Amino acid sequence: MSSLSKARSGVGCSLLLLLLTQTQLLSVATPDEGPAATCPFTYEEHSLGDIRSGAKRPYLFGGIYNQTKRDCINCQRGGLWANFCSFSSKGNAVPFWDNQLCSSQTVDAVIGRVLKQNNHDLLSMTPCELWPYLRGRTTWVIGDSMSKDLFKAIKCFMLEFQDLATYHASSNYTAMHLLDSIPKFGEPRCVHMPQRTRLCQIHAIQGDLFIEGNRTKIGVLPLLQQSMAHFHDIFIVNFGLWHGETKQPEYKQNLHQLGKFYTDTKAKFPNLFWMETPKQHFDSVDGDYKVPWIGKRKGPFTCQPVQGLSMDADGALHADAGNAVAEFVMQGSWRNIMARDILAKKYKLPFIPVYNSSATAWQFHRVNFDGQECSHYCHPSIPQLWVWVLKQTLQRHGMRPVGNWQEVKRRKPGCATVLDRDEGQYGGAKSVDLVLKQQQQFLQKQQEQRLARLRAQQQPQGFLSWLLGLGRRAVPDLQLVPLRTVQLMDGVAVFPADTATDGASSSSSNGPGKTLNPWQMLDKALDGQQRHHHHRRQRQAKSNGNR
Repeated sequence: MSSLSKARSGVGCSLLLLLLTQTQLLSVATPDEGPAATCPFTYEEHSLGDIRSGAKRPYLFGGIYNQTKRDCINCQRGGLWANFCSFSSKGNAVPFWDNQLCSSQTVDAVIGRVLKQNNHDLLSMTPCELWPYLRGRTTWVIGDSMSKDLFKAIKCFMLEFQDLATYHASSNYTAMHLLDSIPKFGEPRCVHMPQRTRLCQIHAIQGDLFIEGNRTKIGVLPLLQQSMAHFHDIFIVNFGLWHGETKQPEYKQNLHQLGKFYTDTKAKFPNLFWMETPKQHFDSVDGDYKVPWIGKRKGPFTCQPVQGLSMDADGALHADAGNAVAEFVMQGSWRNIMARDILAKKYKLPFIPVYNSSATAWQFHRVNFDGQECSHYCHPSIPQLWVWVLKQTLQRHGMRPVGNWQEVKRRKPGCATVLDRDEGQYGGAKSVDLVLKQQQQFLQKQQEQRLARLRAQQQPQGFLSWLLGLGRRAVPDLQLVPLRTVQLMDGVAVFPADTATDGASSSSSNGPGKTLNPWQMLDKALDGQQRHHHHRRQRQAKSNGNR
């Protein structure tokens, strides 16, 4: 037995499952899931009108930071991912990450683009809709930087489900060494979520690394399946942009290798998906970056649309009649055309069809250290649409939640944490206890300020209260705001339903248990007098009219 096989049963990392919000369990409406598929969070529904008016932000586009009915505790913890996933620039303080963010105008343009289409469901999609398909398994996102953008989009969407730390993919030293030794570094990193759930990313940029391997001596997929993956796991793979147009024979060969591998292993690992290669929009005829440019052209580039190409309200692409280039791009350009012919048609490997969402999205690319570039998209924009496409694909594929995640647990020897690029510049995420303490201090200060205002109002109220026959009401004593506590629910730290108030009273209702402050009592008395005088004038006018 190989060292990889021997280590198979002990490679699962301990899942640090601290989740940071108040909630109650919410059942997700997916057929035949049962109670195990419940979501540990509740999300308020966003209407299309609220999104259209800008009153609500879609959850895929950072809406978890703007919830009104409960706190997002992870959003307040700071650190790299709580900052990045807010999708608000910190003034280019950390350029590598800030350059990946869209401007607010760009985000509005993307949402407006979706609103013009017929399918608006992605705008109201909540993390609880994706959760049943991820729960109980590891989702491996493997590929180049386009795959990494999908990983970031999923990670931000599921931010509340994480402990905000990043971990090595395995405690199997041999496997980790092999993954780290692939060209451009494998960067095998994972985030942990509840109920044996992980999201992992491996950076493999070219097709020869997936099956046969290169410097690793073993391909990434065989390595994962032999050493650390499980039957229920999901594999999302892509390679393409690092294969220029002069390398089409090698690309074709790598696709056949992947297709044969899927055929040979799908009985043991059935959930392998190919992610289409998104569209570039460089200033070439078809928008692709050209091999002769390597080493000769650097940014900033001018991104531009492919002439004669359009997308209808159903998301389908169309080319102007007689425009051969637009027809070619409409079909997916050479990489996707080749991948569909080989992987989809010959080997029946399921696809995640992200290409159409990017084909006409030339204005949503981001910048890098050289300025504007026309391959990658800013966040949140097109990569967030891929999360919706992923969910639809898993649903279409008949993916069911893992039913035995509680009974069949991985061993947990533990995985070391690892820092992402420039993460040290953000500082570590705050602990939950510190966030709760800061919330307590904030509420306490609010209460002190409110009572100070009431005391200041007592003096001008005195004469009017006497005039109206009202007793002067004492200002209540300062009460200590209690420290909120967490409770464990299936290993997940959640808050009980929040029944406390902020101490403010409503002037529009005075039901049982409501207490009016002195200003509200005065307003109520004055309103009563005004109504009394109004009714007396009405009666007088009616009496005069009857004479």
